[in-house]
Amino acid sequence: MKSVGFTDVEPARNQNCDLVAKKANETYYIEIKYSSKKDGDFFGTVILTEMFQAISDKEHFSFLVCRGQPEDSDWWFRLFGVEEFLKCCTLTTPIFLYRLSCKNRSDWKVPEFSNKSAIASDKLIQEMWQDFLRWKAKYQESGEKGSK
Repeated sequence: MKSVGFTDVEPARNQNCDLVAKKANETYYIEIKYSSKKDGDFFGTVILTEMFQAISDKEHFSFLVCRGQPEDSDWWFRLFGVEEFLKCCTLTTPIFLYRLSCKNRSDWKVPEFSNKSAIASDKLIQEMWQDFLRWKAKYQESGEKGSK
């Protein structure tokens, strides 16, 4: 990150990204996408909140794509701007996050969620699926290929 001018790189807190950094006294947001595969294509997910933050502040948001093994010094890195990274992305399915509290092997509990969270339910999933199918069909029919 220093090689491209970033300083004060810190883990993000309460942001929809992984890192927050400074460059020329401005704040930048970086989402990390990582692969431990030795070679081949990259594949992964980007959740909607990350994408929304990215498109909302394209000048200050980047995607850092990297590959390597913790014990290996031969890591690959590439920093993508939002427009460039969007060209690599498709909408395949809506994603749900799950959380479990686990103090030991036999103590699995559902944590208390904040009132900002929408708890998954049959109704929510069915409504989201129908919305998703409409969105997908709309953008397939329009032939829109990425942002213009």
